[in-house]
Amino acid sequence: MIIAQITDTHLAAANAADPVFRARAENLRECIADINGLDPMPDAVIHTGDMTQHGQAAEFAHARSLLAALEAPLYVIPGNRDGREGMVRAFAGDGYMMPDCAFVHYAVEEHPVRLVAVDSLAADGSAKGDLCHDRLAALDATLAEAPAQPTALFMHHPPFDVPTAPDPFAYQRRRAGSDLAAVVSRHPQVVRIFTGHMHRPWTATVGGVAASTVPSVAVDLRKGHYAPTMAGRPVYQVHRFEGDWGFASETRLAGSGAISR
Repeated sequence: MIIAQITDTHLAAANAADPVFRARAENLRECIADINGLDPMPDAVIHTGDMTQHGQAAEFAHARSLLAALEAPLYVIPGNRDGREGMVRAFAGDGYMMPDCAFVHYAVEEHPVRLVAVDSLAADGSAKGDLCHDRLAALDATLAEAPAQPTALFMHHPPFDVPTAPDPFAYQRRRAGSDLAAVVSRHPQVVRIFTGHMHRPWTATVGGVAASTVPSVAVDLRKGHYAPTMAGRPVYQVHRFEGDWGFASETRLAGSGAISR
């Protein structure tokens, strides 16, 4: 199975006058064109949150209009910038998430790897994430439904430290990360955790499972150090799954046909 991951696009409405937002829309267009040109094509595209800048309906409408060009199925999870309600209103009609959910939690069964969305938004609207008892219980139950199916989780906030970030831990409570790790460790079919939020790449282990975050598609918000050839160019990641050894990931420089490792 091949998954393309995009994250942290931070889009404004289509009529935004600020050239920064026009550039972010172009960054996403370039990534979409590159994804559509992959051979073989991805089985799925995941957007790991902060799709919009302010969570407004016009921003989600713009995002949907751009993302409609994707030729592979798209699955999304909200980031702190999006808010839960706006994303549900924008995407519940696609059929994979419930329109009246207390939190965005769903499983996609159509692919060789089961995809499970984990809602990491804090109840108080904070930029930092949280995981309550109900969400963890729902995740535990969802994973228990398919113990033999390779499964990947995707969420916005990385449940691990990113030492290169100004604020290395993305959650309000340290316990949230350890509680998630405890759930994951009970389900050996979980083979990977994909996240966003930090606007930079990092890898770690959560509950014995490899976990990662990727750079923001929005180039002006991207953090970390990159090769000069990547300056001003949007990037995304491609994750390829093989049953014998799990996922291998590549960071793609959109529009160049080259792979940056």
